[in-house]
Amino acid sequence: MWNGLCSIQQTGIAQHLTAGTIVVDTSTIEYGLTLSIGERLEALGLTFLDAPVSGMWKRAQEGTLTMMIGGDGEIVEKLTPALSTMANRILHTGAVGSGQLTKLINQLLFDINVAALAEILPMAVKLGLDPENTAEVVNSGTGRSYASEYFIPQILEGKFDTGYPLQSAYKDLVSGAEISARYQIPAPVLAAATTTYQQALLEGHGSKDKGAMVLVYERLLGVNCRKEGTNG
Repeated sequence: MWNGLCSIQQTGIAQHLTAGTIVVDTSTIEYGLTLSIGERLEALGLTFLDAPVSGMWKRAQEGTLTMMIGGDGEIVEKLTPALSTMANRILHTGAVGSGQLTKLINQLLFDINVAALAEILPMAVKLGLDPENTAEVVNSGTGRSYASEYFIPQILEGKFDTGYPLQSAYKDLVSGAEISARYQIPAPVLAAATTTYQQALLEGHGSKDKGAMVLVYERLLGVNCRKEGTNG
Protein backbone atom coordinates (compact mmCIF):
# COMPACT_ATOMS: atom_id res chain seq x y z
CA MET A 1 0.00 0.00 0.00
CA TRP A 2 2.96 2.31 0.67
CA ASN A 3 4.08 2.08 -2.97
CA GLY A 4 0.51 2.71 -4.04
CA LEU A 5 0.34 5.86 -1.94
CA CYS A 6 3.62 7.07 -3.42
CA SER A 7 2.05 6.56 -6.85
CA ILE A 8 -1.05 8.47 -5.83
CA GLN A 9 1.13 11.48 -5.08
CA GLN A 10 3.76 11.17 -7.79
CA THR A 11 1.87 9.98 -10.89
CA GLY A 12 -1.61 11.31 -10.22
CA ILE A 13 -3.58 8.09 -9.72
CA ALA A 14 -5.83 9.97 -7.32
CA GLN A 15 -6.81 12.30 -10.15
CA HIS A 16 -8.58 9.35 -11.80
CA LEU A 17 -10.57 8.23 -8.75
CA THR A 18 -14.19 9.23 -8.45
CA ALA A 19 -15.03 11.78 -5.78
CA GLY A 20 -16.12 9.99 -2.63
CA THR A 21 -13.85 7.00 -3.25
CA ILE A 22 -12.52 5.57 0.00
CA VAL A 23 -8.78 4.96 0.21
CA VAL A 24 -7.69 2.69 3.09
CA ASP A 25 -3.99 2.50 3.96
CA THR A 26 -3.11 -0.58 6.04
CA SER A 27 0.63 0.02 5.93
CA THR A 28 2.74 1.48 8.72
CA ILE A 29 4.21 4.83 7.69
CA GLU A 30 5.31 8.05 9.36
CA TYR A 31 2.63 10.02 11.20
CA GLY A 32 3.39 13.35 9.49
CA LEU A 33 3.32 11.74 6.05
CA THR A 34 -0.07 10.22 6.84
CA LEU A 35 -1.47 13.65 7.68
CA SER A 36 -0.08 15.03 4.42
CA ILE A 37 -1.59 12.21 2.35
CA GLY A 38 -4.94 12.68 4.06
CA GLU A 39 -4.94 16.41 3.28
CA ARG A 40 -4.03 15.84 -0.38
CA LEU A 41 -6.74 13.24 -0.89
CA GLU A 42 -9.34 15.32 0.91
CA ALA A 43 -8.57 18.22 -1.42
CA LEU A 44 -9.45 15.90 -4.32
CA GLY A 45 -12.76 14.91 -2.75
CA LEU A 46 -11.52 11.47 -1.65
CA THR A 47 -11.98 9.85 1.74
CA PHE A 48 -8.87 8.57 3.47
CA LEU A 49 -8.54 6.14 6.37
CA ASP A 50 -5.21 5.20 7.91
CA ALA A 51 -5.61 1.67 9.22
CA PRO A 52 -2.31 0.07 10.31
CA VAL A 53 -2.43 -3.39 11.86
CA SER A 54 -0.69 -5.12 14.74
CA GLY A 55 -0.25 -8.77 15.64
CA MET A 56 2.74 -10.18 13.71
CA TRP A 57 2.70 -12.76 10.91
CA LYS A 58 0.85 -15.60 12.66
CA ARG A 59 -2.18 -13.48 13.44
CA ALA A 60 -2.07 -12.08 9.92
CA GLN A 61 -2.40 -15.61 8.57
CA GLU A 62 -5.28 -16.28 10.96
CA GLY A 63 -7.05 -13.01 10.18
CA THR A 64 -6.95 -12.04 13.86
CA LEU A 65 -4.99 -8.81 13.67
CA THR A 66 -5.78 -5.65 15.60
CA MET A 67 -6.55 -2.71 13.30
CA MET A 68 -6.36 0.91 14.43
CA ILE A 69 -8.24 3.28 12.15
CA GLY A 70 -8.06 7.05 11.87
CA GLY A 71 -10.75 8.88 9.91
CA ASP A 72 -14.50 9.33 9.67
CA GLY A 73 -16.23 7.10 12.21
CA GLU A 74 -19.27 6.47 10.01
CA ILE A 75 -17.04 5.29 7.16
CA VAL A 76 -15.17 3.00 9.56
CA GLU A 77 -18.45 1.46 10.67
CA LYS A 78 -19.52 0.99 7.06
CA LEU A 79 -16.29 -0.83 6.16
CA THR A 80 -16.03 -2.93 9.30
CA PRO A 81 -17.54 -6.11 7.73
CA ALA A 82 -14.94 -6.05 4.95
CA LEU A 83 -12.05 -5.14 7.24
CA SER A 84 -13.06 -7.93 9.62
CA THR A 85 -11.65 -10.44 7.14
CA MET A 86 -8.22 -9.14 8.15
CA ALA A 87 -8.71 -8.19 11.78
CA ASN A 88 -10.95 -9.39 14.57
CA ARG A 89 -10.37 -6.27 16.64
CA ILE A 90 -11.09 -2.99 14.86
CA LEU A 91 -10.68 0.23 16.80
CA HIS A 92 -11.67 3.69 15.60
CA THR A 93 -8.98 5.85 17.18
CA GLY A 94 -10.02 9.33 16.00
CA ALA A 95 -9.18 11.65 13.12
CA VAL A 96 -6.92 10.79 10.18
CA GLY A 97 -3.43 10.02 11.47
CA SER A 98 -4.58 8.66 14.81
CA GLY A 99 -4.39 5.09 13.55
CA GLN A 100 -0.71 5.47 12.71
CA LEU A 101 -0.06 7.31 15.95
CA THR A 102 -1.76 4.61 18.04
CA LYS A 103 0.18 1.89 16.20
CA LEU A 104 3.42 3.80 16.79
CA ILE A 105 2.79 4.11 20.53
CA ASN A 106 2.24 0.36 20.73
CA GLN A 107 5.35 -0.37 18.67
CA LEU A 108 7.58 1.95 20.68
CA LEU A 109 6.59 0.29 23.94
CA PHE A 110 7.30 -3.10 22.38
CA ASP A 111 10.65 -1.89 21.02
CA ILE A 112 11.68 -0.51 24.42
CA ASN A 113 10.78 -3.83 26.04
CA VAL A 114 12.96 -5.80 23.63
CA ALA A 115 15.88 -3.42 24.05
CA ALA A 116 15.60 -3.80 27.83
CA LEU A 117 15.68 -7.60 27.54
CA ALA A 118 18.77 -7.37 25.34
CA GLU A 119 20.55 -5.33 27.98
CA ILE A 120 19.47 -7.05 31.19
CA LEU A 121 19.58 -10.77 30.30
CA PRO A 122 23.32 -10.73 29.46
CA MET A 123 23.93 -8.83 32.69
CA ALA A 124 22.21 -11.61 34.62
CA VAL A 125 24.37 -14.26 32.94
CA LYS A 126 27.53 -12.17 33.46
CA LEU A 127 26.78 -12.16 37.19
CA GLY A 128 26.47 -15.96 37.24
CA LEU A 129 22.76 -16.59 36.86
CA ASP A 130 21.51 -19.45 34.72
CA PRO A 131 19.75 -18.09 31.61
CA GLU A 132 16.98 -20.71 31.65
CA ASN A 133 16.15 -20.17 35.31
CA THR A 134 16.23 -16.41 34.81
CA ALA A 135 13.93 -16.72 31.81
CA GLU A 136 11.45 -18.80 33.81
CA VAL A 137 11.35 -16.23 36.60
CA VAL A 138 10.91 -13.31 34.20
CA ASN A 139 8.16 -14.97 32.18
CA SER A 140 6.25 -16.09 35.27
CA GLY A 141 6.80 -12.90 37.25
CA THR A 142 6.23 -9.18 37.10
CA GLY A 143 9.03 -8.65 34.56
CA ARG A 144 7.17 -10.48 31.83
CA SER A 145 5.76 -8.82 28.74
CA TYR A 146 4.72 -9.90 25.28
CA ALA A 147 8.29 -9.13 24.23
CA SER A 148 9.78 -11.42 26.90
CA GLU A 149 7.30 -14.22 26.25
CA TYR A 150 8.02 -14.13 22.52
CA PHE A 151 11.73 -13.38 22.36
CA ILE A 152 13.31 -15.02 25.42
CA PRO A 153 12.55 -18.57 24.20
CA GLN A 154 14.00 -17.64 20.81
CA ILE A 155 17.13 -16.16 22.42
CA LEU A 156 17.65 -19.29 24.51
CA GLU A 157 17.53 -21.35 21.31
CA GLY A 158 19.78 -18.94 19.43
CA LYS A 159 17.06 -18.20 16.87
CA PHE A 160 17.00 -14.70 15.47
CA ASP A 161 14.98 -15.13 12.28
CA THR A 162 11.42 -15.54 13.53
CA GLY A 163 10.30 -11.92 13.69
CA TYR A 164 10.31 -8.62 11.82
CA PRO A 165 13.84 -7.59 10.72
CA LEU A 166 15.61 -4.91 12.73
CA GLN A 167 16.39 -2.85 9.65
CA SER A 168 12.68 -2.65 8.83
CA ALA A 169 11.53 -2.06 12.41
CA TYR A 170 13.94 0.85 12.84
CA LYS A 171 11.54 3.20 11.04
CA ASP A 172 9.31 3.22 14.13
CA LEU A 173 12.16 4.53 16.26
CA VAL A 174 12.89 7.22 13.69
CA SER A 175 9.21 8.22 13.78
CA GLY A 176 9.29 8.33 17.57
CA ALA A 177 12.37 10.56 17.54
CA GLU A 178 10.78 12.90 14.97
CA ILE A 179 7.63 13.30 17.04
CA SER A 180 9.67 13.83 20.21
CA ALA A 181 11.65 16.60 18.49
CA ARG A 182 8.71 18.20 16.68
CA TYR A 183 6.46 18.43 19.74
CA GLN A 184 9.25 18.96 22.29
CA ILE A 185 8.34 15.84 24.24
CA PRO A 186 11.23 14.41 26.31
CA ALA A 187 11.69 10.68 25.64
CA PRO A 188 14.93 9.57 27.37
CA VAL A 189 13.99 5.88 27.66
CA LEU A 190 13.06 5.77 23.98
CA ALA A 191 16.35 7.46 23.10
CA ALA A 192 18.31 4.87 25.08
CA ALA A 193 16.47 2.00 23.39
CA THR A 194 17.16 3.60 20.01
CA THR A 195 20.89 3.54 20.77
CA THR A 196 20.72 -0.22 21.28
CA TYR A 197 18.93 -0.66 17.94
CA GLN A 198 21.52 1.52 16.23
CA GLN A 199 24.39 -0.48 17.70
CA ALA A 200 22.82 -3.74 16.55
CA LEU A 201 22.41 -2.33 13.05
CA LEU A 202 26.01 -1.09 12.99
CA GLU A 203 27.17 -4.57 13.97
CA GLY A 204 25.43 -6.08 10.97
CA HIS A 205 22.32 -7.59 12.59
CA GLY A 206 19.78 -5.69 10.46
CA SER A 207 18.42 -8.79 8.73
CA LYS A 208 17.80 -10.52 12.07
CA ASP A 209 14.77 -9.96 14.28
CA LYS A 210 14.61 -7.65 17.30
CA GLY A 211 15.80 -10.36 19.66
CA ALA A 212 19.20 -10.10 17.97
CA MET A 213 19.87 -6.94 19.96
CA VAL A 214 20.95 -9.30 22.75
CA LEU A 215 23.98 -10.16 20.61
CA VAL A 216 25.34 -6.66 21.20
CA TYR A 217 25.45 -7.08 24.96
CA GLU A 218 26.53 -10.70 24.79
CA ARG A 219 29.57 -9.52 22.84
CA LEU A 220 30.28 -6.65 25.22
CA LEU A 221 30.02 -8.83 28.32
CA GLY A 222 31.51 -12.00 26.83
CA VAL A 223 28.52 -14.18 27.72
CA ASN A 224 25.98 -16.39 25.99
CA CYS A 225 22.28 -16.44 26.92
CA ARG A 226 21.50 -19.92 25.57
CA LYS A 227 20.15 -23.19 26.80
CA GLU A 228 22.79 -25.68 27.74
CA GLY A 229 23.97 -27.48 24.62
CA THR A 230 22.57 -24.87 22.24
CA ASN A 231 24.86 -23.44 19.58
CA GLY A 232 24.70 -19.91 18.26
